[in-house]
Amino acid sequence: MSFYSTVVLITVVLSIIMIVQINNSNIVTANAQKGFSIGFSVIMSTALLEWLTYFASGNPSFPRMLHGLCSSLEFSLAPAVVVVWIYAIGSLKRIHMALIFLLVHAILEFISAFTGFIFYINDKNVFCLGDYYYIYIMFYTVAIIAMFVEAYHFSRRYQNRNLTSLLATFSALLVGVYANSMDSTINTSWLAVAVCCVMFYIYYIELVVQSDGLTSLLNRRSYERHLAKLDSHTAIIIFDIDQFKKINDTYGHAYGDAVLKKISRAILSCYHSRGLCYRIGGDEFCVILNKKCFDTETCIIKLNQHFAHSISKLRQADPTLPTVSVGYEIFDGNNKVEDIIHNADTMMYTNKNNNR
Repeated sequence: MSFYSTVVLITVVLSIIMIVQINNSNIVTANAQKGFSIGFSVIMSTALLEWLTYFASGNPSFPRMLHGLCSSLEFSLAPAVVVVWIYAIGSLKRIHMALIFLLVHAILEFISAFTGFIFYINDKNVFCLGDYYYIYIMFYTVAIIAMFVEAYHFSRRYQNRNLTSLLATFSALLVGVYANSMDSTINTSWLAVAVCCVMFYIYYIELVVQSDGLTSLLNRRSYERHLAKLDSHTAIIIFDIDQFKKINDTYGHAYGDAVLKKISRAILSCYHSRGLCYRIGGDEFCVILNKKCFDTETCIIKLNQHFAHSISKLRQADPTLPTVSVGYEIFDGNNKVEDIIHNADTMMYTNKNNNR
């Protein structure tokens, strides 16, 4: 078996394994299962098409027209991989535009099979790049840029967690794809795309695992991991919704969930630029300020005042919305985290008693 055949085999096996893994997962959404599965199916198909055209090139017994059509199909499917990634993370809001984008590109590639302006198959049945090969590069680049933009906005929903991993994934994708474009003898582009798709799937899973399903804030597990790593000057702010049990008993759990979502959005809007926001219990929330965004206690007071004003405005629109008690403590790197949490809780409960 040749080196290239081995690369294709690895790509196909990796894709099959990932499709099985994705469809057996209880973590990802149905949208993500469908999107990532389609993505790996396209990768597997394009890798096989490239393998077929590789062995067809220069082979006089292989039909030249079929060679050109296989190459057209492979080129047409390439940007589709990136588009289905956007679909997988639920960010494909302009699906009609995406389909038109892919359709226009596919039409150009199939026209090239007959005209040769992007690529052509010469008289010796050898694949050659045309004068306008940059059209393919342009379409693929636009798709990758769009994917990165959408993935960045997706990460913002999770407070930009693991953004470094996202940058590493797309850097590897660009290097793998464009290295093959510069030297067609490398023939590892689809293996690079498959590996990047695996990395992006892992990135997606990590974001989902760290988030709270109802409020989309970071969850208790992520909160505890953050506390375990605290080693620099910061502050911890604790929130608790007043008389939340009464809200559930009076208006029902559906309204209680709506209250949690409203409060979490208020916390996120007021604190997300200064720290990480968590839901740590049923009606309990926490913000751990970033060390670069925290200077003095005055900063905490201003942030809390901004939050109180936001809650007040929400209560004007919905008088049944409960108040929220807040407490905080400063961590200087020397005191124990347990003491910080205790002191913040004590201040919060003192404020809660005053709100009754």
